[in-house]
Amino acid sequence: MTSPSPRKQLVELNLIDPLSNIAHQADKNSKQQPVVVGRCRVAFEVFPASRGQRQGIFCDIIAHISVALGIYAQKQPIFGKKRQDHSSLTTEAGATPGRVDDRCKSVLPPVLLKDVGKKCLVLDLDETLVHSSFRRTKYPHIAAPVEIDGAFYLVYMCKRPGVKEFLSEMSKCYEIVVYTASLRKYADPLLDEIDSEGVIRYRLYHEHCVQCKGGYVKDLSTLNRSLSQTIIVDNAPMSYMFHPQNAIGCSSFIDDPNDGELESISRFLTMIHSVDDVRDHLHMWDANY
Repeated sequence: MTSPSPRKQLVELNLIDPLSNIAHQADKNSKQQPVVVGRCRVAFEVFPASRGQRQGIFCDIIAHISVALGIYAQKQPIFGKKRQDHSSLTTEAGATPGRVDDRCKSVLPPVLLKDVGKKCLVLDLDETLVHSSFRRTKYPHIAAPVEIDGAFYLVYMCKRPGVKEFLSEMSKCYEIVVYTASLRKYADPLLDEIDSEGVIRYRLYHEHCVQCKGGYVKDLSTLNRSLSQTIIVDNAPMSYMFHPQNAIGCSSFIDDPNDGELESISRFLTMIHSVDDVRDHLHMWDANY
């Protein structure tokens, strides 16, 4: 039996649309920001085939689109990369993600032998490590396809200056966990791009957050790590409202090529990596460190 012929589908990206449900981009006041600014219409091929077939065909289409846009192909197809399986990092059976009364006891396994003695560094994704948009930016580092309801969208990502060096350097003395309020299918392609060395130990997503007061909180008490040894870096204060003494509140990154905040944070974290209790020292950090 032959597959139905592909059909053109015109996907309209509105200021308020389903894309906002997969990417959580909060400002300094913890307010969700529009994922797309303005309106545009983009034609995509929609193939009513199996997921694997659609991905293979779509990668070929993306390669042609990327060349046309001046975005050079990556060394490996975005869907061909091997990544750590994070599917087991879920809430307890019967729990409803996002409810305070259903928070699980632990979403992370025990510390690996290679990380024993290291503190746990929890990093936000959007506006902390990268900035992304569903509308083409001027100088994107990568254009990654994301599937939503049978249609594919390109996510254009700008990496915060020094992000790869930051991850590599911090992994020497910290166990790195990325904790995002966005969905897995949006976050994984971006994380694959910035973590080519595989130094991020675990990835936590939207389903691991607690919904509270209209926002999403990253509950550090569910990580199975001592709070005296855990640090979170996030641009949205609501994300760490349960544990403000464990937080470094960074500025929101959009597209400033001269941004040097990760370098400042790196210097500070290197200095305190051996302290007894991080909560006694995090108040000393500022962007000019």
